[in-house]
Amino acid sequence: MALTLKIKYFNTFVLREEPTITSSIVTSPTVDPNDNTVIGANTNVVLTSGNNSIVQDLVVHGPGITENVTVSSISGVNLVLSSAQKIEKGVTLTFSSPTPYPTGNNVQAADKEWHIEESRIKGGFNEKTVDFGAKAFIVDKNYSRNHRANAMIYSGIFNSRTGINNTNQFSISENITKAVDSAYGSIQKLHAEDTNLLVLQENKVHNALIDKDAIFTAEGGNISTAAKVVIGQITPYLGEFGIGKNPESFAVYGFRKYFVDKDRSAVLRLSRDGITEISSYGMKSFFREHLQLSNRIQGMYDLHSKSYILNLGLEKPKVQNEQSYINNTTALAAESSSGFYLKIKSANSMILPEMNFKINGVLNLQSSVKSIQGSTITLSAPAVFVEGDRIEFIPRREFGIDLLKPVSKYKTLSFDDKVNGWTSFLTYNPNFGGSVASNFYTWNGANLYKHHSNLDKNTFYGVFQPSTVKIVSNQNPSLVKHYKTVNYEGTNNWKIISLKSPAEDEQNYNAYPIPGNITGRYSDFDGVKFAGFTPLEKKYYANVVIKDTQSITGISSLTTTGVKGFFAETVLEHEPVNNNKTTNKKKHAELFSVGFNYEQSLY
Repeated sequence: MALTLKIKYFNTFVLREEPTITSSIVTSPTVDPNDNTVIGANTNVVLTSGNNSIVQDLVVHGPGITENVTVSSISGVNLVLSSAQKIEKGVTLTFSSPTPYPTGNNVQAADKEWHIEESRIKGGFNEKTVDFGAKAFIVDKNYSRNHRANAMIYSGIFNSRTGINNTNQFSISENITKAVDSAYGSIQKLHAEDTNLLVLQENKVHNALIDKDAIFTAEGGNISTAAKVVIGQITPYLGEFGIGKNPESFAVYGFRKYFVDKDRSAVLRLSRDGITEISSYGMKSFFREHLQLSNRIQGMYDLHSKSYILNLGLEKPKVQNEQSYINNTTALAAESSSGFYLKIKSANSMILPEMNFKINGVLNLQSSVKSIQGSTITLSAPAVFVEGDRIEFIPRREFGIDLLKPVSKYKTLSFDDKVNGWTSFLTYNPNFGGSVASNFYTWNGANLYKHHSNLDKNTFYGVFQPSTVKIVSNQNPSLVKHYKTVNYEGTNNWKIISLKSPAEDEQNYNAYPIPGNITGRYSDFDGVKFAGFTPLEKKYYANVVIKDTQSITGISSLTTTGVKGFFAETVLEHEPVNNNKTTNKKKHAELFSVGFNYEQSLY
């Protein structure tokens, strides 16, 4: 008996697609594994939300993804790829099976992603047939963005007053691209000014005309003329300087622009007279050392003080400023212990004897710091610590008698065009900043701060730092001098915390610190006396008393007073106090001049 089959569908063709399983959005860009502040290629990707359909070995597609990238693992929103990729924020990634026939946990996707189309209308007998025709089904597996680092492209115009918005139109019938020489690196910054465009490459700075072009006369002179080009003639500035890869160092005020060329260890100012290397104004060696150690370079302009503020994030700690002010300092317990000894993870020169301390925010009232040797701290009474505890050390007094050298991983300094020099180091470390309506603002963490507004002087982000000035006296440099006295004009209670004359073999002639005229004032049977600076006719005078008790270079320091040498280095610090010696951080400090009285050394 014959078998008869009833065919319901016939004359069919199959359109097979790569079976897509699921998709997800990237919540933040990938970062450089060596510097998490810089966007770079990484295997770790953070997604907006978890997706149970994303499993190991799925193929990953999306902008910036190269071929043959798969999922290595996923935990919640943390995705690990098989190779490092540079992915921007907001990109949608799609995940598909590596084979045309899904298996395993994703076998259910096969029914969803395989489509059967009938060749005849309604699938009926003798109905009209449908050919393949033109179908947009071709997939480019290697599609990605094409970055032309040395070229610019512009779209249609945007006019908010008339409602015209053609920013999404890029007409290929027009010349909408403009490129600069790729030998000078990528374009890092564009700045529009009047009818010109400033183009800053890594190693060159250009000026481009906007909506006009230049024609040249027979004598070689140029004349600007209106043209139908958006970006016209591009003219380079003299000098092999650029902005490197630090466009965040760019700041502008009036017709002056400031930026940093890290590769050439230069801080630059672009003005009407061209590019000027302002880092050479007394700071050449400083920037030669510190710019190469910087992993973050930020430039801001302070409209209140009319200064260019440059903030450098350093790879390793550097001395911030010599001072006698004692700040709170923190350390982490390196190991669990109970007794008279505390081991911290690294030595900290700001931990001093007699300091109290908190353990994870709880004040210990029974014990204090007795002595410090390297990373081992001896306590006055036993205490219990657990490895990783956060220890905050609290000083019993604000100003001490010893010279301290706190370290930090940043340098912030200001440049003033009025004096054409670098005027001061600043003690705050901003995330970024800028000026609005003559006010200067900076960010620290998630908080916004307005500068030049609080009553407390020298207080940034709630932390006070004293004013210090370092002076080098080098008058008559060929003469071996004997420094006898020192004087200054300015606010009261400036004090000298270090006065020395460097000698050979790292042996220095050091003087005793000189207290201020208020904190060094005392009374005895003869009336008021001054242990340090003595006020006289609105000036302050003090004797220089040598501190060394050993013989240096064959000369006994006990046989003479003062400090001998070719030059002297002096650090002055202002301690803000009232006349009754109580601290007053609202007092401002001024220092107009510092003078020395010396004579020719007899030795």
